[in-house]
Amino acid sequence: MSGDISTGGPPDRQLDVAMEIGDGWTRKLTITIPPERVGRARAAERKRLAKKVRIKGFRRGKIPVDVIEQRYGDFLDEHVRSVLVQEAYREAVDETDLRPAGAAHITNVQYSPGERLTFQAEFEIMPSVSLDRVGGFKIARDIAPVTDEEVSEILEGIRSEHADWSPVERVPKDGERVSVAIEPLPDPDSEPRGEARPYQFVLGSGQALEDVELAIKQLAPGEARAFDITFSEQGEGDGSERRRLHIRLEGVEEQKLPDLDDSLAALAGDFADLGALEEAIRGDLARHHEEEAESRIRGQLIQSLIDANPFAVPGALVDRYLDEMIRAPEDAAPEKVREARKELAPLAEGRIKEQLILDRLIERESLLPSDEEVRAEIERIADRRGVSTHEVRRQLAREGNFESLGRNLAVEKAFEYLKGQSGLE
Repeated sequence: MSGDISTGGPPDRQLDVAMEIGDGWTRKLTITIPPERVGRARAAERKRLAKKVRIKGFRRGKIPVDVIEQRYGDFLDEHVRSVLVQEAYREAVDETDLRPAGAAHITNVQYSPGERLTFQAEFEIMPSVSLDRVGGFKIARDIAPVTDEEVSEILEGIRSEHADWSPVERVPKDGERVSVAIEPLPDPDSEPRGEARPYQFVLGSGQALEDVELAIKQLAPGEARAFDITFSEQGEGDGSERRRLHIRLEGVEEQKLPDLDDSLAALAGDFADLGALEEAIRGDLARHHEEEAESRIRGQLIQSLIDANPFAVPGALVDRYLDEMIRAPEDAAPEKVREARKELAPLAEGRIKEQLILDRLIERESLLPSDEEVRAEIERIADRRGVSTHEVRRQLAREGNFESLGRNLAVEKAFEYLKGQSGLE
């Protein structure tokens, strides 16, 4: 859809603005500044410049107009053109009640001293989100039960955290901690130069390359040898690289786990016995499963809203979101950056739709938190942290998080509203 909308008005108006509606959320403004305003702006800039510059033979502030024009005419034109374009663009946007989604592309600037200034500004506007349907969705509430396997896995993790390590004099195996010194060798005939770096890790934990671990498992404590190692994020194939490393195994330690009894509960915290520790673990896991279920419910609600209320996202918003997501170094390969942006674009678009839908819902249903609700939340945070409400307020102010606190409360209210509009199965 395209067309022209003129905001022309009385003869004394400062601007003439014509708007063309392009594809999607694209808008193009043709903005005309009358010659009277251009002339006033140029005269004011010339006067300011005359008071500032020094020209031999003239006192400051007393330089004739024709001298200023001769010396600085081109500068005046460029400066006035730039300032007026920016001012007029901002005024035109306010005048037309548009909300740009990104920076405008300024083209076709036409300007001559004593005449009107005309230019075009093309940009995308923030989308209009119409929530025609916000409920009646079939949403599954599926909370996974706590299993004995999960409890056992956490207990084994606690045992590992409190394990003792004892040195052994043999070839290491998975699950044992090794201390090694590794030095890159420039070519197969090179000898170590004493520039090895020390490392310590548990074999089989994924902390080292597979080839490095295989090499270490061939050594006994005190032994050293050179190995050819494959470096690649995806193993053998395109992009892989073979390097020669000199590896010395300094030591091997085997793990001795504490017994799974009441003494382990005492090591883990203030628990009366092993049963109390297991009960606490089950409670934590149950809360975790509930949080996961809530996250899935919210995801289903948002996707249902997006599907039921489709709208296009301006490319300017996606680009800005990707700029925040991808902080590529200056020397990054352009094709890699483009590939990453293309891959992440659907994710960015989904996140933007989610935020815009929630913003519209919060606005439509007046879900912003009241002062009393904000105070109550600050009190809850203070109780949880064991500090005063004054300290919480001070931290929020220092970190600039007052606004995000209100936003989070509004989002919570929005999802409670949405859940009330749909049945949870």
